[in-house]
Amino acid sequence: MLRTTAALLLAVSLSAQSPSTDVAVGVFPFLVGNMDARINEIATNCQTHGIDTLYVSAFRATGPSTGDLWITDSAGDWNPAWGPVRSTGAGIHLQNLITACHAVNVRVVAVFKCFAETVQPDNLAHRQYLLSVIDYFVDAWQPNGQPVYDLDGIALDYVRYVGGTNVNAANVTNFVADVRQRIGPLSLHAYLLANRFSFDGPTYNGVFNSYTATMNTLTSQFGQNWQQLAQYVDVLMPMAYTANGSIYNTYALHQAYVRKTAEYARQAVTAAGFPNRRVQPTIKTYTGDGETTTDQTIEASITGALLGGGDGYQAFRYQFLVNNPSWWTKMAQYAVPGCNWPRPGYSATSPRLTTTFNPSATIDSDQPANSLQVRYDFDGDDVFDTGWLANAPTTNLSRYPGTWFSTMQVRDLDGHVSTTRRRHQAGSAVTLLPPFVSTSLGGQVQIQLDVGSAGAGLEYLAIAGISGTAPGFLWQPGLPVALNVDAVTSLFASDPNGVLLSNGYGTFDAQGRATAVFTLPPVVLQFLTGLPIWWSFLGQTAAGQGRCVGDTKQMTLWP
Repeated sequence: MLRTTAALLLAVSLSAQSPSTDVAVGVFPFLVGNMDARINEIATNCQTHGIDTLYVSAFRATGPSTGDLWITDSAGDWNPAWGPVRSTGAGIHLQNLITACHAVNVRVVAVFKCFAETVQPDNLAHRQYLLSVIDYFVDAWQPNGQPVYDLDGIALDYVRYVGGTNVNAANVTNFVADVRQRIGPLSLHAYLLANRFSFDGPTYNGVFNSYTATMNTLTSQFGQNWQQLAQYVDVLMPMAYTANGSIYNTYALHQAYVRKTAEYARQAVTAAGFPNRRVQPTIKTYTGDGETTTDQTIEASITGALLGGGDGYQAFRYQFLVNNPSWWTKMAQYAVPGCNWPRPGYSATSPRLTTTFNPSATIDSDQPANSLQVRYDFDGDDVFDTGWLANAPTTNLSRYPGTWFSTMQVRDLDGHVSTTRRRHQAGSAVTLLPPFVSTSLGGQVQIQLDVGSAGAGLEYLAIAGISGTAPGFLWQPGLPVALNVDAVTSLFASDPNGVLLSNGYGTFDAQGRATAVFTLPPVVLQFLTGLPIWWSFLGQTAAGQGRCVGDTKQMTLWP
């Protein structure tokens, strides 16, 4: 039986005063209009009221393999077949919004409406379509290597069966797993259906249905298995919308309901083996559906979220907060002042195979930069290649020249982790001086190898061939070589420090450099006049572990 006395309310108020460092607001431009001119207003309001994260509706599915993009197409490659772009003029310039929010240390998460009454999670073609939309957001790059949309996360809304029948929760879970694979270490968020009937129906008296019964209902009726989703989702957001109206009309009941949604979400992530997943109930900060939001219903919802083990709370929606300043005040009352998450920023420069990762742009509003730690996935395989390092430059040896995608995460003293990504080009490592030699007169060609300082001390072997560069061969896993193996390859590999090739095998110096020399006596190879010889190299540790391979450069045999 719920106690609703003044003493209970006082006790609840006192026990829920611990403020949150994970306070969020949802902005839904398609409901408001053109919000481009309000970007600075949004960022300033978030900064002023201690909002840490802004969720912005960016895409909404409207039917099978179609939807509306509610942001400006800054990437420039939105496929018109996917749906219209800001068709009514409503929406927001997401790239500018991210820039403005990051300037005041507010994170930005893009929200995607995945399914609808007209298209359910069992539609495989639509699920693939949604993955293409996700790719549009996370695989668009500026010339400087930064993402076009430098998002702090992706949030999935309507990631469930929407009024459908023949519900199969595996379809929802598998789709979320596919999104996880697409976005790598970028933070993944999901809005979870937390309708009051599943938790408290049909009596609505605060004597809640059991965890098992509630989870079974959400799984069987809507396809959301919270424990299964916890494998892939970093932030679980139960939609715990309650305000004065037809179901709950007391502070205690509002609070108890939101508290229970947080408790069950926390129980789900713990049972799934991921107790550190974040739980962030979304609370009602709008009036509608016969219910009226007040300062007290907001406070009851916030305190319920925190008492239930939530890491924070999200206000739904921004526009109503703007029109009700006292609601901002109530949210700020339960927020640690300022924006409390670190903002990641780094450059990746690669004049050779050595890339320097410089996180000097990484900051935290309420903690010194030297207290932050960073870690890297150097090669975009979604596996971090380092542990947590000091917030200082570090280097890495790319396996071969070409385009690389990297991810950096930053962690502050409170355990908050933020993520960003970069694209960079690992430069050429082979230079031929000169790139030709006369078969009649003979001469020398220097094969200059330069992998940069991260390759210092590695063993190298210069290799050559006359059969072209495709298809090449795979030397060791992850180390493809654009050189076809032939008799010339075998000749030089068997005698890399002989008459024709000197210093073809050796060790890179402290700068990661070495020079092999090809010496061609007069007349010896005149029968090959006009043909190219292709040069590259292999680099390995003393124990024989492959670490890098070179690009392939052409040397011409002149008459």
